[in-house]
Amino acid sequence: MKPVVQLVEEWAAFEEVSEQPTVEAFCRYYLQKQRPKPKQAGKKGERIMNGAYLLKTLGRILSAYSLYFRSAVNYIGIPPAESFYYLNGLLHLGEVRKSDLINYMFAETTTGMEVINRLIREEKIDERTSPDDKRAKLIKVNQKGLAALDEYYKISGKVVEMTFKGIDDEILIDCYEMLKYCEQRNSSLAIELKNKPFDQMYEHIMTDKV
Repeated sequence: MKPVVQLVEEWAAFEEVSEQPTVEAFCRYYLQKQRPKPKQAGKKGERIMNGAYLLKTLGRILSAYSLYFRSAVNYIGIPPAESFYYLNGLLHLGEVRKSDLINYMFAETTTGMEVINRLIREEKIDERTSPDDKRAKLIKVNQKGLAALDEYYKISGKVVEMTFKGIDDEILIDCYEMLKYCEQRNSSLAIELKNKPFDQMYEHIMTDKV
């Protein structure tokens, strides 16, 4: 295969897993793929422990971020942090059904509906009947919700600075690029399998060829 053809194919594969397909991001993606693989794969138990250590690390980082963020929200006296997560998720999705936002947030239906309905009462989310299905309701962030998001973004930016203080930008970028595919794959599968019994979840995911 000619190098230029291989490069085009690699770029096409990269676009499938990247939200920001820049040349710089592609170079990091490609170089990571070229890293030498271990001569002998680790045992299953070792792989599970490696994954567990990574999840513990990510979970502890996220827990620290959440603690800082909740403190910041309380300090300036704006609504609970959950409001920010749902408004931000809805802004990302656009106008969707309530169930779509709840699935996107990996939330239980009852919990998600409580947050969404509170935001509707606070007039930060608009709700209307779907023109395609009169039984369905569509929701979207309105101007008041956008104004609230601006306040959340200001403090969230400070919290991100606190969380990753002392970490080089290149490390943050590399970690993001390396884990993005894992996040996208599991986001899709988790929503699809949300209401399945665990044994069916496990079988579906572990027999997936991707």
